[in-house]
Amino acid sequence: MCRVASGADDMPPPAPVQRVSHDGSRDRGVMETRRLLVRSLVAFVAWSTLAAAVARAQLLTSALVPACPAQCICLSQSQVVCNSATLRGVPAALSSSVMQLSLSRADLRVLRSDAFAHLRQLRRLSLDACNLTRIKPFAFRGLPRLNELFIQHTPLTTVDAFAFAALQNITSIVLSHNKIAQIEGYAFAGTNFIKLISLRNNPIKRILAHAFSGLNDVNQIELPSGIRSIEPQAFAGLEGVGVLELAYMDLPALGQDTFFGMTRIGRLALRESDLGVIRAGAFDGLRIVDTLEMCNNKIDGIEELSLIQNNSVHTFKLTGNHMLESPEAVVLEVDIVVIRGNHLPCECGRDPMANPLALSQEFADENFCISPLKVRGRSLSSAAGAACRGEGGGNARARAAAGAGHAPRSLHPLLPRLALTVAAIAFLSNS
Repeated sequence: MCRVASGADDMPPPAPVQRVSHDGSRDRGVMETRRLLVRSLVAFVAWSTLAAAVARAQLLTSALVPACPAQCICLSQSQVVCNSATLRGVPAALSSSVMQLSLSRADLRVLRSDAFAHLRQLRRLSLDACNLTRIKPFAFRGLPRLNELFIQHTPLTTVDAFAFAALQNITSIVLSHNKIAQIEGYAFAGTNFIKLISLRNNPIKRILAHAFSGLNDVNQIELPSGIRSIEPQAFAGLEGVGVLELAYMDLPALGQDTFFGMTRIGRLALRESDLGVIRAGAFDGLRIVDTLEMCNNKIDGIEELSLIQNNSVHTFKLTGNHMLESPEAVVLEVDIVVIRGNHLPCECGRDPMANPLALSQEFADENFCISPLKVRGRSLSSAAGAACRGEGGGNARARAAAGAGHAPRSLHPLLPRLALTVAAIAFLSNS
């Protein structure tokens, strides 16, 4: 009995062991489910937060960046094209980030002052072929980054005072192919550091006084052909020009103080023009010029050609001109003088080296006769003295003198015949 009881006590009860195993598996499943629920909740919250942030960003962007105007095409936030004939003004709803703007062919008749001040990032502006008739003072003020400005093929007739004032560091202002007939004084005042101002293909006939005053440091200015009058001090206040060419002009005269107040010029060229009479003082007040050229012009006469030390001209070139009269007075205090290929009157009995332009030993060999006809085209040195000889012509004065000297000899053989004819007439009338 004692052994049986002892054996029964040694055996472990099986049922409790099975219940423990079943309860542990169930607990692990519950914990896994809870973890999945927590992960799903976290993911949902994160997605909801991101979606809300995106929605807020879209709302903020739409609030900061205005919609593209109905008459424009916004190629990007920085490039906009508004080439609509129904557009009557500069769109106010454009983004301030616009860098390139085209208003070509718009019905934009008048540009008011500060018309583009809300577009401070603007770098390129085109107003080609719009119906522009007037640009008010300081129309382009407030555009510190503007590089290129194009206004072409418009009915614009006048550049008002201060129309292009206060432009800084711009690369080019192209005003070609318009109807511009007049540039008022101080039109470009306060505008500096420009590579090119082009006024080609405009009917400008007269350059008014101070038209370019206040314009500094321009690489090149292109003026149209056909200019007929340049007022005194037309270029006064123009400082620092790389190249200024005045070509194909039709002037009655190059008057006194034409270039007064113009300073720091790289190259000033008067070419292919009718300059009329160059008056005394035409170059007074012109200062600090690297090269002054007068080439291939027709010159009726030169009252005075004076470039003194105060002008500070380094090189003067007078080439290929046709002068109807020799200069009356020439004073050239210049470092380098080139006088070559000009056509001058060859006066009878005058030494060509006595010409006021004969400033070098090569003058007579490098310049040519324009008159009289029989020596036209010959060098001054080879034609010296030939103008007075009766070789198939000569000048009018020489021919008249020669004709007067030969008249008595030519009439002398006719005198007996004339006397006989008079006697015959008298005999017949008496009979």
